[in-house]
Amino acid sequence: MKKSYLLLTLVTALVLGCCTACKFQTKVAVVDLAAVVSNSEQVKALQADQNAKGQELAQWLQNAQTEVNKESDAKKKEALLQQYNTAFAQKREALAQQYAQQLQAVDASITQSIVDEAKKMGYTLVLAKGATIYGGDDITEDVKKVVK
Repeated sequence: MKKSYLLLTLVTALVLGCCTACKFQTKVAVVDLAAVVSNSEQVKALQADQNAKGQELAQWLQNAQTEVNKESDAKKKEALLQQYNTAFAQKREALAQQYAQQLQAVDASITQSIVDEAKKMGYTLVLAKGATIYGGDDITEDVKKVVK
């Protein structure tokens, strides 16, 4: 009895789904997100900024190591090392948080650009190209032109 009810429910949902799809025309697009992201000037600038800040942090760490090595007193050396380790952890965490915030902003900007371009072209659904086996119009090149 339960199997019959479940089967009837599935068939009804399928029929209703087909009727709904007939009423509302769905136009599907696909976008190669990796291609859009790798082409984005925002992403390139963020990566360059992150690399520069990473180099600054590495230079700071090298200077700290030199300072610690200059200290001859073992207790002072240990205290200095602890101080620099704490400062390094704070700097690294702050850098990671800043990068995450900037990356989130870039992601939102790219997503909005994809939505805007898809709407302008009359699409009602956009899927990631890598998650789509079949179907949809590839609008990657169009999106790459508008994503900065």
